[in-house]
Amino acid sequence: MKSHLDLRLKKRLGFTLIELMIVIIIIGILASVGVPMYLGYVKDAKVASAKSVITIIVNSEKVYNQRTGTFINVSTAEFEGVPANNPLRIDVRDATQFWTLVVDSANDTGFDTTATGKEGTDYADTTVKYEYHIDADDTWFVDGVAE
Repeated sequence: MKSHLDLRLKKRLGFTLIELMIVIIIIGILASVGVPMYLGYVKDAKVASAKSVITIIVNSEKVYNQRTGTFINVSTAEFEGVPANNPLRIDVRDATQFWTLVVDSANDTGFDTTATGKEGTDYADTTVKYEYHIDADDTWFVDGVAE
């Protein structure tokens, strides 16, 4: 004959409602902490992508300045075309599928380079700007905030 304890253990095959609610609450807490962290990492990756392209442009502008004594404006269309058609002779066409790249305010003492995420891409919410001046500190801006 089976004991009363054996019968109770056999009947209990699933989880109780309280156990399920505790698991759901734990998952909710983890998601509420994890998702914002993940989105922050994604934003940092986008900014790093823009900064690497801008660094290539900045170095090319410095070389151009050494040859000519001035910096030069470069439009998005020039960056999207073949390198022989842009004044800096650099190939950043891969980046132009995500970024609108512009060098402006160029003169004898400095220039600004801006990468703006293109609409319809995951980068659309991001703008990275670099201000270079020969006689001052360089400044990075991400979404309008200086770093």
